[in-house]
Amino acid sequence: MKGGFFVEDKAAKQHKVTLTGREMLDVSGIINVEKFTDENVVLETEQGILDIKGEKMHMKQLNLDGGLIIVEGHIKSLTYSEGTFSKDKKKGLLRSIFK
Repeated sequence: MKGGFFVEDKAAKQHKVTLTGREMLDVSGIINVEKFTDENVVLETEQGILDIKGEKMHMKQLNLDGGLIIVEGHIKSLTYSEGTFSKDKKKGLLRSIFK
């Protein structure tokens, strides 16, 4: 398209957290999964690092291209910290597994 311009899809970059009954957590705007165990999940999001603690947690859905994860289990806490993970460190749990 001559003389056109590119409009960024802002909906794909928005960060949203929805917790339903402390049993299902839906997070959008994720960049990377840094850690995932049944008791601790660490996500890099558009709004910083999100540390999720709980019990018997498992991934119901993951779409890194769409920036979405759904976690089921007993959610105990959600904690944010500023910053991002260094690009020099490992590229995250799932990206390193699927190399």
